[in-house]
Amino acid sequence: MSVKEQVLLLLEENKGEAISGEDIASKLSCTRASVWKAVNALKKDGYHVEAVNNKGYTLKISPDVLSKAYIQDKVSTAGIEIEIETHKSVDSTNNYLKQLADKGERRQFVCISEEQTAGKGRRGRSFFSPKNTGIYISFLLFPKVDISEASMYTTIASTASAKAIEKVSGLKTDIKWVNDIYMRGKKVTGILTEASTSIEDGSLDYVIVGIGINLYEPSGGFPDEIKDVAGAVFTGKNQIENLRNNIAAELIIQFMNYVKDGLSGANFLKEYEKRLFVIGKDVRLLTPDHEKISDDDVTVHVLGINEKCHLHVRFEDGHEEYLSGGEISVRV
Repeated sequence: MSVKEQVLLLLEENKGEAISGEDIASKLSCTRASVWKAVNALKKDGYHVEAVNNKGYTLKISPDVLSKAYIQDKVSTAGIEIEIETHKSVDSTNNYLKQLADKGERRQFVCISEEQTAGKGRRGRSFFSPKNTGIYISFLLFPKVDISEASMYTTIASTASAKAIEKVSGLKTDIKWVNDIYMRGKKVTGILTEASTSIEDGSLDYVIVGIGINLYEPSGGFPDEIKDVAGAVFTGKNQIENLRNNIAAELIIQFMNYVKDGLSGANFLKEYEKRLFVIGKDVRLLTPDHEKISDDDVTVHVLGINEKCHLHVRFEDGHEEYLSGGEISVRV
């Protein structure tokens, strides 16, 4: 951890109270000049640090910018061990981790960014990921499971994201099967899971789970092609102090605890199912390209899910099936 990150962590722990440069230098075993340099760097990042003669430095307000030190502290306190990197901008957090894995990285890893310039959505779609509006997180995992089970990490991610949003915001979330998170009738989170297999034996090499959360509404609104379905966790224009850091930390904690429990963890399935708002409703089945299967709507009644998170549905002729993939459409 850099001196700048350590200074920020100390200021966060003593927010609103003055801590002298001498005390900071002593705690961090560095020079007062290094502390001064770190404080100036934090000010440039947007942190409101006040220097008062004979008292020291006081952190008044933390901007909503990513802080690796802040996130790492919360995650470590919760007993989660995972490598974390934060970025202002990347092309895609999934791509970033794929490059690390292909170069030989074999540690569990999290990449978090405030912006993606080439965000990836499902089925080759792009994912709207501008700066100042959201947070984009990807996990690199090396699970010892069959490749057919890799998709379960998608539902784990949706459950962890929903719980993290609820805990930090105090607001209710819903899940639309398979993995879309809704608030106030609009989609606020997108999830993309990608897996790599060994050429030699077809076994699972690694899994990357990417999560994009719309925290704020973008200036000027969402693009025309998604404005009718996309929403944000918060509808106000003002950014919230440390929101990205708190969401990221809580999401990492929730997600990694579910991963520890295993894919068949009863707690995860229970939390997923209770947020699944399509249960008990009639929905339309769509093709992978999000089109109707035929000119006549194929409508099914949702009965629930099984232990693999397959959707249990009843067709109009009375027969029942478990759907393992595809898309559904429902009025929210």
